[in-house]
Amino acid sequence: MLRSVLFCILLAAPAMSQIILDTDSGFFGDDGVALTMLLRSNHAKDLIGITVVYGKVWSSDGVGYMKRTAKFLGRPALPVLAGSANPLAHTPALRRKETGIEFDGAFGLPLPKTNPPADGIDFLIRTIEANPHRVTILAIGPLTNLATALHIRPDLATKIESVVIMGGNAHVPGNASKSAEFNFWFDPEAAHLVLRSAIPKKLLFPLDVCNKAHLTEALFNRVIAVKTPITNLYREDFGNRYPGFLKNRKAESFLWDELATAGLLNPRLITRTESAWLDVDTTFGPRYGAVKLFDKSPIPETTPTTVVLDMDFPKVFETYLAALTARQ
Repeated sequence: MLRSVLFCILLAAPAMSQIILDTDSGFFGDDGVALTMLLRSNHAKDLIGITVVYGKVWSSDGVGYMKRTAKFLGRPALPVLAGSANPLAHTPALRRKETGIEFDGAFGLPLPKTNPPADGIDFLIRTIEANPHRVTILAIGPLTNLATALHIRPDLATKIESVVIMGGNAHVPGNASKSAEFNFWFDPEAAHLVLRSAIPKKLLFPLDVCNKAHLTEALFNRVIAVKTPITNLYREDFGNRYPGFLKNRKAESFLWDELATAGLLNPRLITRTESAWLDVDTTFGPRYGAVKLFDKSPIPETTPTTVVLDMDFPKVFETYLAALTARQ
């Protein structure tokens, strides 16, 4: 039943151009679910590559996690390329000067001994250049890869069809700090550059909407009741890592990257938005990484951001379950 619901939902989705998934994947988590949703949708063929950025872990580890998940999903040849090895300005040394940080991701892990080549940046540039107005970037980690590509080639901003972002917080507190959401806090300078860019369409899924999508033990149990390589990864990560459903029956989390993916695949799931010119606070201090309004007048080419505030959550969860529990 769930599989047929997903099929009907995605049949109604509009035609889509090429998709690049830009991710900070950990062991599996919401990034792995996002990839599963993409590759088990009617738009699977539109996903042409994955670029990996640090965030939850360093990008050298994230590449391996994404390759394994893509293999389990039947796309072992899907390009998975490392991007930037470090944020534009934020560093572990700066992080040690910050207080009140709830989750510091890769900054809490040992630095990698080696970093793979940043082929993901070149992949972004070449793909956008070769397919003007036909590339959508689903950015579900810190925005360093896209920001770096735009820094090298500012002219590419207007050649991107759209960017769909999971990040930031418009009207609610942050989750990395009181002021900032994790992806934007990890590299505020990158988010600042992307939000102030001339990319024609920017769709933002902030904590405001994610906080409404509760992931519970009951939903977790429905997923792991089906035994597949993907649900085994899901069980290990969501059960024994974060949020730890197998250790604490009252544990709870939220959908983050999965919401941006669902909204990309089926925009009709989005029920309320607002539009604003947005910026990110890059002054090092308590509000580092916080979203703020931007006076567009100094930079006329800057485009506004559509901020998602509500979704049809029952249908989002149908999509989520159907993708994860499919056996093909």
